[in-house]
Amino acid sequence: MKRSLLIGLAVFSLMALLVVGGTLAFFTDHKETENTFTAGTVEVKINEHGFDDITGWKPGETKNKDVSVISRGSKATYVRVCLVPQWLNENGTDVDTNLSVGNVKLNLANNDDWVYSEGWYYYKHVLDSENQVTSSLLTSVKLDEDKTGEEYSGRTLRIKVIAEGVQASHYAYKDVWGIEKLPWENQ
Repeated sequence: MKRSLLIGLAVFSLMALLVVGGTLAFFTDHKETENTFTAGTVEVKINEHGFDDITGWKPGETKNKDVSVISRGSKATYVRVCLVPQWLNENGTDVDTNLSVGNVKLNLANNDDWVYSEGWYYYKHVLDSENQVTSSLLTSVKLDEDKTGEEYSGRTLRIKVIAEGVQASHYAYKDVWGIEKLPWENQ
């Protein structure tokens, strides 16, 4: 009888374990998944046609220089551009700071898409897709004949173009460019 009781108790314990285990299995579940998030990018490229560096042009002469900016990133982007005329030394290797750039006239495109503020030209529209292009900022450069003397003879002129882009959301321009408002908001 003792043996029957032990077998009955073992069977009862085994059944209880199966019921509890089955119940726990019924109320629990485990699944895994991975979520991948890719951050957007801001990337701009200068799009320019015309001269790179010019040597041997005559005062009063105008040379074509078309400048615009292309968005290469995936985020909506504000763009600004700085145009820096530079006369190079006789070897054409370094900037000659003794020669004034006051004789260089930058002929800007006739449009209302750009606003000048503190050394920068700001594009008034958001580039919201990859490969979107701004309108032209610069179309040509003219050398003023009244302000160009012999000291410029044989010298090379370079127009250094600096373009910056910043995401158009979350007022990023405030932190990145250090401005409180976009320049056309002041008009």
